[in-house]
Amino acid sequence: MCLSINSDIFSSRGNPFPILKQIAEKGFKYIQWVHHWNTDFYYDKSEIKEIKNRLDEYGLILNDLHATMGIEKKWFSETEYQRKAGVELVKNRIEMTAALGGDVIVLHPFNTPDPDLYEIHYKQGKKSLNELKEVCLNTGVKIALESLTFMQTLTTIEKYFDYFKDDFLGFCWDTGHTNNLEPEAIDYADKFASERLIALHINDNMGDGRDLHGLPFSGTADWEKITKIISKSSYSEKKPLTFEIHHKEEKTLDKFIINAKEKGSIINEMVKNHRKRQSV
Repeated sequence: MCLSINSDIFSSRGNPFPILKQIAEKGFKYIQWVHHWNTDFYYDKSEIKEIKNRLDEYGLILNDLHATMGIEKKWFSETEYQRKAGVELVKNRIEMTAALGGDVIVLHPFNTPDPDLYEIHYKQGKKSLNELKEVCLNTGVKIALESLTFMQTLTTIEKYFDYFKDDFLGFCWDTGHTNNLEPEAIDYADKFASERLIALHINDNMGDGRDLHGLPFSGTADWEKITKIISKSSYSEKKPLTFEIHHKEEKTLDKFIINAKEKGSIINEMVKNHRKRQSV
């Protein structure tokens, strides 16, 4: 297995190319594009072309892309024109991913404390996923619904999995969210991973409520358990394991990326060893 790292390790705004160059220079070959993951930003064809040119120049390959659920353009919005705009925003990311050579977009599900609003968001989301299915099948790009820090998002993902087949809809496991901030949700992650795991956000935290997106082994996550679940999951052995990690100090970013590669190699080896044991 290879390693993939998120494009926004320092920032999800501004010019991404200097960071991508650093990532390539430190030996990474794969990235997850995460810029503008929490905006209504729409990528123009000229921007996508320039990103493709830069990835080729740096020798980087797009593994997958973190799409946006939108700020006003939400794919599950109770307001119909905003829902439609949200669908177009997700389509933009699907088509961008296909143009850049990737095969998965990661998408956040919704979290709504109001039970009446929940049902509306669920139905609107189902309508949107039905509309997005065709573009997914036409482009070969799947949608991975991400495990967040709320148990409700996992039960929502389960409902969508019960309704939609895995031909276009799968699971993104964020190890910091589900394993450490919501420890009781690990059973959901294990269940979804066995059949639907198509994307990963590997990161760590201290289990104290802060979503730190730290390097593996910098917090309290159970990496033995996590790597065992990945090893017996539906996640392809041909796909790189993907980090979603953040670092706040630009001056020490080089060292951070090198450290990430070292920690990723350990995670890779743990997954491989679990697979070897299972094949005996």
